[in-house]
Amino acid sequence: MMEVPVHVWRVGRDEESRYLLILRDDLGHPLMMTIGPCEAVSIWAALRGELPPEVGPHPMAHDLLCQLISSLGGKLLKVVVDDFWHDIYYAKLHLSANSSVLTVDSRPSDAVAIALRVGAPLFVQDSVLEAAGRDDTPPEPPAADPDLWDGLGEL
Repeated sequence: MMEVPVHVWRVGRDEESRYLLILRDDLGHPLMMTIGPCEAVSIWAALRGELPPEVGPHPMAHDLLCQLISSLGGKLLKVVVDDFWHDIYYAKLHLSANSSVLTVDSRPSDAVAIALRVGAPLFVQDSVLEAAGRDDTPPEPPAADPDLWDGLGEL
């Protein structure tokens, strides 16, 4: 199996008010996932460089996890979306700590939100791309190629 590098292309709500995260590989093939509203806002804020301020003395969940990893002397090496089963995506955080590499199961949306905060690369297993229905025909370029959908920040 091969890990394919991807990046966040879009995050937002569609016409049916579902929250979506769309990753793309270097050829422009999209991988769309339905995610929760809190994760959508967290990813959207990280993409815009507008990380939410701490609420009182308590950081938001994704910021807390970043602080925890760092405080324990660890580093997020990468995120890999590594499985697609019954229309659900699964991911792993690959962490280095104490001279070893650990993998931790995660929802892809949480993993992406954390990776964006610390600048870790994102990957998808090629088998996941195939299972999700990607073909090898390059997609048509979109009419507009924004990193974000408008309006998500109004939530």
